[in-house]
Amino acid sequence: MHIDTTYPSRDTARAAVVGEVDLATAEDLRDRLLDVLRGHPPVALTVDLSGVTFVDCTGISALVAVRNAVVQVDCHLRVTGVRPIVRRILDLTGLLSVLTVPPDQAQRPVTNPETLTGSGSSATASADPEWLVAA
Repeated sequence: MHIDTTYPSRDTARAAVVGEVDLATAEDLRDRLLDVLRGHPPVALTVDLSGVTFVDCTGISALVAVRNAVVQVDCHLRVTGVRPIVRRILDLTGLLSVLTVPPDQAQRPVTNPETLTGSGSSATASADPEWLVAA
C-alpha cells in the first residue's frame, strides 16, 4: 500500500491511497491519516480510494477510527473514488453514506451507539450509520 498526502490548500488535506488495505497495511493507513490531524488539523480531509483494490475489516476499522478522530478535532472527512468492490463492502457495513458524505453536512460524535457487530470485530455502528465507534 502507498499513501500520497498533499495539501491543496492551507485547510485541506488529501490522501490518495493505492493498493490493498488489509491486516498488513491498515495500521499504517490509520496512523498516517491520524498524523495529518496532529498539530494544525485541516478543516477537510479527503481520502481518495480510487487506487484501492481490496479492503478487509481491519481497513474498515482504520477508516472508522480516522472518522471518529476527525469529528473530535472538528474536521470533515470524505472518502472519494471508491471502486465497486470497496463500495460494496462499505455499503454492506452501512458506512458508505457516512464516509462519502459531502463536507458541508455535519458529523456527529458518538454518544450512545447500539452495537450491530459480532464478536471479534473492532468497529461498531448503530442503526444510524452516522454514529460510529472504533474499538
